[in-house]
Amino acid sequence: MRPVPIGFRVISYLMAALLAVCVVLQYNDPDPVPWMAIYGAGALVSAALPSTRRVALVALLLGLGTAVWALVLLAEVWDQVGLSDFVGRMSEKGGAVEVQREAGGLGIQALWLLLGAAYRARRA
Repeated sequence: MRPVPIGFRVISYLMAALLAVCVVLQYNDPDPVPWMAIYGAGALVSAALPSTRRVALVALLLGLGTAVWALVLLAEVWDQVGLSDFVGRMSEKGGAVEVQREAGGLGIQALWLLLGAAYRARRA
């Protein structure tokens, strides 16, 4: 069994820490439980990816589920916001910008988990 490169371990642990911060930031959200659950699961899977190859399937499934959720949210606000609104002031467009940003966070997690799963599944 080949060891996992240090770079992959570092990225995995950094993403786990970032997603753990996302869990904490969701505390003030009006509906924190689903957000804390999805980001918490992503943090746990990210932390486990370097240690065992079996987690790759869990990362793949979680990444796919997260991607679907992000796409559903984006479909809700597709015609209401633009890419420039992602970094603009939220008060200008209201809730649609918040939904867009939530979809962005989910997209980051989905991309990481899908890439991490693909890499880890190929690595013994």
